[in-house]
Amino acid sequence: MANILLILLFISSPVFAAETIRIQPQRTAVDGSYLYYTDLLRKVLDNTRQEYGEAELVSVNRLTQARAFQALNDNQIDVFWAGTNREREVFVQPIRIPLHAGLLGIRIPVIRKTDQARFDALHDLGQLQTLSACQGDHWPDSDILEANGFNVQRATKFEVMYQMLQAGRCDYFPRGINEVYAEISHVSRHDLMVYERIVLNYPFPMYFFVSRDNPRLAERLRIGMEQMASSGDLLRFLQQHPTTRDIFPLSRLSNSWIIPLHNPLLPELTPLTDKHLWIELPPQ
Repeated sequence: MANILLILLFISSPVFAAETIRIQPQRTAVDGSYLYYTDLLRKVLDNTRQEYGEAELVSVNRLTQARAFQALNDNQIDVFWAGTNREREVFVQPIRIPLHAGLLGIRIPVIRKTDQARFDALHDLGQLQTLSACQGDHWPDSDILEANGFNVQRATKFEVMYQMLQAGRCDYFPRGINEVYAEISHVSRHDLMVYERIVLNYPFPMYFFVSRDNPRLAERLRIGMEQMASSGDLLRFLQQHPTTRDIFPLSRLSNSWIIPLHNPLLPELTPLTDKHLWIELPPQ
């Protein structure tokens, strides 16, 4: 009897309970890039399972970026993924391994198909800057573009930005090359196109972020991401995932008009010199 009780106690021990990790839900039903982050996070957690134990992802309330960072700081969610800036890295802990090898900073405009000829006629940066770009109200991209002289129309909700573009309330919607093909493939956006002739390029890594009150999870994600980056698994994941494989080969942009921009919000600790963490555009 005593042996049975010991076995039952052993099985029911909390050591065997999966750790619950709270994350953001999908922003909309047509948020094509969401699966990339959740699949990558699950892979990192699985790769570190032997040392840190089982973990499962649980979606909580949908939040804007500004509210999500506050929720992370208040321990209402456990992991959030977003582009970085100096302010964000003060309050929460970044895992400084770019989730897409820096491709988030390669921004390709989404435009209305009826405007293609209008964009084909652009050959001067000043002409492009007179047009309006849709961007998120609290996205660092908005501040980066404005700092570089671009006209930005801000919106709070992600799907509203596509609606604004379709309604003619802005002229283009710059999206990360890692996001744009999955997003534009949805049937509700049949009137839009990815305009590859123009590419905005600035250093802008996207990271996993965690609360500074959760150093164990931060360590787990850092170790898992570093292992994937150093082994080449992160690049292979990026090249093979259904939401990002259409990015490649990057030679598709060899004849594009690449416009380098300055990112005044980039934190000093950004690992720009660690070449195995970044993918560069092909030479022009």
